Amino acid sequence: MGEDRTYSIGRVATIVGVPKFKLRHWCDRYLPEIQKIRVGEFAVQRRFTARDIELIKRIKAYRQKGFTLEAAISQAREDLDGGKE
Repeated sequence: MGEDRTYSIGRVATIVGVPKFKLRHWCDRYLPEIQKIRVGEFAVQRRFTARDIELIKRIKAYRQKGFTLEAAISQAREDLDGGKE
């Protein structure tokens, strides 16, 4: 995945295996850093970078380990910001 390239919510849902409705919820409530672009007068699209996708993959993995959503997001951010793999 290229660093400058962005991906639609549908593509990200396919890549990470998380439904679009869940991604929308996570973005609206917990991930304000996800880019939103205006399309037309009223529509808004979310655009995801490679880093955003990696964050979502880690959130999903922590959720599967039994973390609450808030704890999964916190740990995933710490992993990425701390340089852990």
